[in-house]
Amino acid sequence: MPAIDIVMKTNNEKAGRQKGNERQQANWLTSVRQLPGVGERRAQQLKRLNIETWFDLLCWFPRDYEDWSTTVSLAELEDGREAAFLAVVKNKPSVTRRGRLSMVRVSLYQDKRSIQAVWFNQPWIQNQLESGRLYRFYGLIKRSERIFQVQNPSFELADEGFDSEAVQAFKPIYPLTDGLSQKMLRQYILSVWTAIKDQMPEFLPAWIRRSFHLSTAAYAYERIHFPRTSQDIEISRRRIGFEELFLLRCGLYLTRRQTRLQASAWNLSVNTNGKRMITQMIDQLPFKLTQAQQKAWREVQSDLVTDCPMNRLLQGDVGSGKTVIAALAMLQCALAGKQAVLMAPTAILAAQHHQTLSRLLTDSVHEPVLLTGSTSISERRRILSGLQSGEISLVVGTHALIEKKVQFHELGLAITDEQHRFGVRQRKLLAEARNQDKAEKDPHVLVMSATPIPRSLALILYGDLDLSLIDELPPGRQPVETYTAADADRDRVMRLMERVVNAGHQVYVVCPMIEEQADSDLLSAVAVYNQLSQQKNSTWNVGLIHGRLSQEQKDEQMQRFMSGMTQILVSTTVVEVGVDNPNATMMIIENAERFGLAQLHQLRGRVGRSSNQSWCILMSDVQDELARKRLKVICHASDGFAIAEQDLQLRGPGDFFGTRQHGLPDLRMINLYRDRDVITDVEHALTQLIDKDPDLNSPEHQLLRQVIADRYPAVFSQIGL
Repeated sequence: MPAIDIVMKTNNEKAGRQKGNERQQANWLTSVRQLPGVGERRAQQLKRLNIETWFDLLCWFPRDYEDWSTTVSLAELEDGREAAFLAVVKNKPSVTRRGRLSMVRVSLYQDKRSIQAVWFNQPWIQNQLESGRLYRFYGLIKRSERIFQVQNPSFELADEGFDSEAVQAFKPIYPLTDGLSQKMLRQYILSVWTAIKDQMPEFLPAWIRRSFHLSTAAYAYERIHFPRTSQDIEISRRRIGFEELFLLRCGLYLTRRQTRLQASAWNLSVNTNGKRMITQMIDQLPFKLTQAQQKAWREVQSDLVTDCPMNRLLQGDVGSGKTVIAALAMLQCALAGKQAVLMAPTAILAAQHHQTLSRLLTDSVHEPVLLTGSTSISERRRILSGLQSGEISLVVGTHALIEKKVQFHELGLAITDEQHRFGVRQRKLLAEARNQDKAEKDPHVLVMSATPIPRSLALILYGDLDLSLIDELPPGRQPVETYTAADADRDRVMRLMERVVNAGHQVYVVCPMIEEQADSDLLSAVAVYNQLSQQKNSTWNVGLIHGRLSQEQKDEQMQRFMSGMTQILVSTTVVEVGVDNPNATMMIIENAERFGLAQLHQLRGRVGRSSNQSWCILMSDVQDELARKRLKVICHASDGFAIAEQDLQLRGPGDFFGTRQHGLPDLRMINLYRDRDVITDVEHALTQLIDKDPDLNSPEHQLLRQVIADRYPAVFSQIGL
């Protein structure tokens, strides 16, 4: 989480609510270097965890807890269970070394029973245990026949004035990095909490806390790190999870409201002749619009003919026909005398969109131009001049479109494809890329995504957007036959590949990594490429594409594949988004268990884009039951949204897209599947809050507005909170 410049508020409800409204600056921005024991080296280690300030430390929540609340005897220890127990160190620990590896061993005794303690690669433990002293231990118990062992246990001295009630019952376990220990992080967090606990702000209105059974912020942040009971942990998790999601949803709501109240867009109504041209384009399509496409177009068109800027997400499964809706919207914009732009995440996808739009708009006087990083200087100069003068009305491109040199005459519509690849800030940059002399008008914004997103997640990622859904595929598409295969089946898979290539079709082979690594058994793109291209008696033309190639090299490889020169394309997930080659009818995904279901579905969407039968083979030797279950889901389901819901259920939210570029902050506490009741409560609380104070301008909500902007500056600082 980025450092926040949070304005603190004293809050002592018993002492008086007037004092609770006073605001004072606390030491949240203080560098961790100001903590005792944190020098330059420790600060760098903490920075690897994105911990740079006191607030970062306080928000470094435990991933689990050691339960020291109940001590068992050695006779009660169970194999495979974690447990706390008391024992005496029998003798001085011994250390054995093998290269860089070390092992500390010591025998522990209690009531004539014994257990062996073992620590791996922690040689300093030898000097921390004294023979004959009583310690309290906690760790994982392992049993081999009659021999018990505890591995890497935590411990503390227990024989001098030992009081079981004084021992912290639940000790936090934090994510670590090399050089940092649990003891260090616990001490740093304790130091921060001791310093700021009396200044903890309470920005959630009291009625929300009462209605939804939430603790105070001070209680939650103290007990999440220093719980006394298991109930403390649950209460704290609920409050902090509610808090982070509520702040995010409030910020998205305010962004949306500000846009609707303050912004003004061009009304893109068209005359009778313009309406006739739009109808003519629809009638001349080589296919009939599906019911879902017709509904989406009505929603988009309705937004375009108002002076309130459209902010709409057009979400549809792979191959559902979103580009047609974009083309219709761009045509209407041009016919209304304004300019429209479509931005794609890659040059290949931009070129593909340009070709599609050129084909769809072939009977229109408005011809789209293409602007990417590889556009020649002379052509770029011509395009920039035409955009600024208004001579060019339609443009397709990449990030090159949001450079400062790009100025529009009257930008009426901005469209982005694969929205999560850009993020909130880049979308705003595109919307602002207009002639500053005409900045009183904002463009309508349409964002498209083929990534299937469960509604619970879409509410959070796109809370500032209206939603249009295309949930039908065009008629005539055959479902992609999807199978799992192990390495033992590889000969059969290769024979199928040979049949596909001999039939004149093409194949994708997707690998999870670029090059082989010594500590990994995953197949790499480079290794698979070498293997396929060097096979005996093979005349296959094999290509290779991955993220380390230059843009020019990637473009060249993709052009060769699109033209049919390359028969088999070995790739990483750079082909995941948008590449449309109807002649590709087979995809092999190596180490398929390493991908999320939504990502596997996206990859599978690169084939099956014609009336030809297509196949997707998921190669995996994994034996893990959950991993096998996930792969079976993708084999038996073709609806991307159903698959995404299954993925969320089986895998949890995690890094849902396989990328963290969606522009919104990570959710550290809330789990978007497990905590659905909290998500529901947040939506109800937000609705009630809006009913009470639509602009959150009342004095009791000023701190809430301030915290939203300060907690998430990269997202909401620009909305004037």
